[in-house]
Amino acid sequence: MEASKTLESQTRMALEFEALVGHLYVVNGRSISMMPPGALVEVAPKKAARGRETDTFFVLVLPSGDTAAPALFYEQMAQLCAERYFNSSGSVTAGIRAALAHLNENLYEHNQLHGAHYEATLLCAVMKGSDLYLARIGSGVALFRSDDEVQPFPSEFSNDEQVFGMPLGVRMSPDVKMAMYQVKEGARLLLADVMLADLNYDSVRAAMTRDDIGDVLLALKEAAAGTLTATAIEFVPPEEPSPLPVPVVESTRGEVITPAPEVVVEEDRPATSSREEPAPRRSDTRGDGLRRAVGSAALGTAAAIDNLNDAVDLVLPEKDPAKKSDSSTPLMAALALLIPVVVVLVVVGFWLSGTGQSEFDLCVTQAYQAASLARSIDSSDVRGTLAAWSAVNAVVARCDSLNPNDPQMIALANEAQTVTDALVGIDRRPTTVVETLPSAVLTRLVLQGQDLYALDNGNDIVYRITLNPDGLSVSPGTRQPIAAMRRGGIVNQFTVGDIIDITWAENNAGLQQGSVITALDDQGVLINCPPRFTQQCSAQRLNTSTWVRPTQMQFWQGRLYVLDPGANQVWRYDASGGSFPNAPVEYFVGEGRPDIRSAVGFAIDTPGSLYVLLSDGALLKYTSAQRVGFAFSNFPEGQSLANVNRMYMNTNPTDLMMYIVTRDLFTIYQTTHAGTRAASYRPSEDRQFAELADVAVDSNNDLIYAASGSTIYALQRGQ
Repeated sequence: MEASKTLESQTRMALEFEALVGHLYVVNGRSISMMPPGALVEVAPKKAARGRETDTFFVLVLPSGDTAAPALFYEQMAQLCAERYFNSSGSVTAGIRAALAHLNENLYEHNQLHGAHYEATLLCAVMKGSDLYLARIGSGVALFRSDDEVQPFPSEFSNDEQVFGMPLGVRMSPDVKMAMYQVKEGARLLLADVMLADLNYDSVRAAMTRDDIGDVLLALKEAAAGTLTATAIEFVPPEEPSPLPVPVVESTRGEVITPAPEVVVEEDRPATSSREEPAPRRSDTRGDGLRRAVGSAALGTAAAIDNLNDAVDLVLPEKDPAKKSDSSTPLMAALALLIPVVVVLVVVGFWLSGTGQSEFDLCVTQAYQAASLARSIDSSDVRGTLAAWSAVNAVVARCDSLNPNDPQMIALANEAQTVTDALVGIDRRPTTVVETLPSAVLTRLVLQGQDLYALDNGNDIVYRITLNPDGLSVSPGTRQPIAAMRRGGIVNQFTVGDIIDITWAENNAGLQQGSVITALDDQGVLINCPPRFTQQCSAQRLNTSTWVRPTQMQFWQGRLYVLDPGANQVWRYDASGGSFPNAPVEYFVGEGRPDIRSAVGFAIDTPGSLYVLLSDGALLKYTSAQRVGFAFSNFPEGQSLANVNRMYMNTNPTDLMMYIVTRDLFTIYQTTHAGTRAASYRPSEDRQFAELADVAVDSNNDLIYAASGSTIYALQRGQ
């Protein structure tokens, strides 16, 4: 350890303070033995930007919004934040703002381009000399204690407007709040999620005055009746010995520096320090565990070798240098061969006896501890139980990255799935592969009788397949690409561009004939083909002068409606003389127009009410362009519509249901037209719906068809 400090002093300026760091991760009032995924402590790397050489960076990234991302998401955000800060130039505040702006921009763009919509709360701090800079985005809170004064950040935990801020990834420009403090010996900083603001403030203040940060975190653990994530930091002079039995770490990641501890607060392991000798990276595998085991065994072997040397000295006492050497005697030769063999046997013996555990073994232990805690929570506490099993899944995922497909971890993952499915009303259904279209990216399904039409948006082509009477397989030889509905196809002298959408049209008011499959491209070319004679297609070009970014179309009583989120409008085309010759009219007019720029789908029921689904799960209903009240209901606690991708409305008079697709959760929600949840379907294996894009329903066979990637799946609605 002394050698490590000496080396550091040769390469870096002396630090005024170092940090003792501890973590707390509580579910249902009990701590879980795993480090919060978004917690990170980082000292300046060797190639830090000028002016950053002596800075220490602390960050805590927390889930926000209705959808929690995988644990790796928060780890990567924390690491990227630190990396961007140390690579930035200018003042500390400029560096912090640059790092946070970069994270927000990346997340915002991700949310605009992908179905998986994530938000995050972020707290970060930078220690530069005796100055401490603190920043936050979202709804995290912090406390700074110096001498006997405790300062909250924001200034009033009881003020919701101050506590609840705009999270990362929601707007192009992040809402950054900052503060600055002067660090003195013994000063403390607490970074936590918004649950800290719900605790008794006097108790939290009292916890900050405990003897050491281990006691601080234990006091917070006792006060937390629900969930709580926190990082506690105490600033001490570099040479001051820690009052806690903690390892000394230089950073939570790096090339030759130790990762932050994986165990949060437990009575026998309260905290960690920011000074430490090199240790294995977090990504160590079972092979690294073997190296650690052998290394540990080698320490014990050294003592054995010393004892063996003593024995050799007794058998062969040291000779007088003036006398002839006896090294060539048979006894000496035998001992020369024996000693290495004994050393190897001792090392192997230590390893076989269990000295040292691999990182995977430690991970398995943590997974079982987390599962034990999850099982102990009363099932009536839905949020606590879901949070606990979510923590189990996070540990299992880490174990799986070290040793994939381990039966123990598979069993725990299945148990977590069974419990959480029961709590939130998920109906698992086995799936049948109906058809796979090579290299396709399926985004739209239209079912008409036994004909199923699929839009391959990756290659801009529409396929027709004919289903067998049971609906679970395709009639041989019936898969047919429709030549007129493909990019580059030519119909009535119109060249087809990128296809936006397909739908079925019964009425022939604006078309050459009725009961046809129709497709619309990005240039306004509307193609229609009879189902049995797809070579006899016709086309017309719509007036697109008002279009911005249309995404979907729908026919109702001879009129054509086009959803255009880019224009914040639904366009209506009126038929005349077997076509749609005129410019479209606005569906939403006058004052109080809705904001549908985040719309992901729309539908029109038989009476003519129009429904628009927004990406956040809100559904707007309009009748004759007038807003009608609508709300989803009967969703269990812990389950809600968020980050949705598509909707399908069944207008069959005997099966008036809506279906909402949520790719992030691999789920198809079934509700009535009034919004009452009837079921929530997932496949037996989530990965089958990893690219879930659209559904269609066969009421006669009680089947749901789901397009995911290049595959069309069928699942039975009834038991």
